[in-house]
Amino acid sequence: MLKLQDINYTIGTKQILSGIQINFEPGKLHMILGPNGSGKTSLLKITSGQIQNFNGSVFYDNHLINQIPAATLATYRSYLSQQNNIPFPLTVTELIQMGRYPHYSYEPTKNDFKVINEVVNKLEITHLLNRDFNTLSGGEQQRVQFARVLAQVWEKGTNNSRYLFLDEPLNNLDIQYQKYLLQTIREFIKEDLVVIMIVHDINWALAYADKVYFLNKGTLVAQGNPADIITTHLIADVFKVEAQLINVPGQKHAVVAY
Repeated sequence: MLKLQDINYTIGTKQILSGIQINFEPGKLHMILGPNGSGKTSLLKITSGQIQNFNGSVFYDNHLINQIPAATLATYRSYLSQQNNIPFPLTVTELIQMGRYPHYSYEPTKNDFKVINEVVNKLEITHLLNRDFNTLSGGEQQRVQFARVLAQVWEKGTNNSRYLFLDEPLNNLDIQYQKYLLQTIREFIKEDLVVIMIVHDINWALAYADKVYFLNKGTLVAQGNPADIITTHLIADVFKVEAQLINVPGQKHAVVAY
């Protein structure tokens, strides 16, 4: 369980987040939505330990995040940021191997290579392994970066839970790979895994999320089961657009009026 209690965050005089209270359960796919500037990335960075100068409490299985050594946290928490530029040449294999750094001291073990092989086979990127990362397309780079963070938390650790944070992981992916990535995440979710991701497409949330959280101007305005809380009123209030909700066999679908 990942708990956020009364999270407040300011930069200078600007209030970025205010009074955020959320319990993220393991074994579920949690999606955060909201307009640009609503505090989504700041919330994800606070929750994952990337930002530390905030007020409030973040608990990982009842342990305060600021009391967990960074090296220990890295063995069961991984984070995919929006920007993943690499300023120097690395092969795809070397980049994915970085996800295993927290798990060995000097050289990767047979088990580390086993994890990497399982991840690249699962994501169907074996053909990219010898390529220079910087020569890949944006979509290919995104898939490789996802492989890196997935390799980091691929195995169950000695602690109670694993945590995977994804900041707009569908960026640069065409529809085929957006769907494939979401299906892969759903397959990977286990009872000990907490997955939190930021998305912009309401329909992906309706199709794949177990729980959704809507931010607007730094406050949490709605949370719950997507089919229950996503309404035309909520879409209009948060995104300032008119939309219709229609039923596609067994599922809600949002259609924005253009």
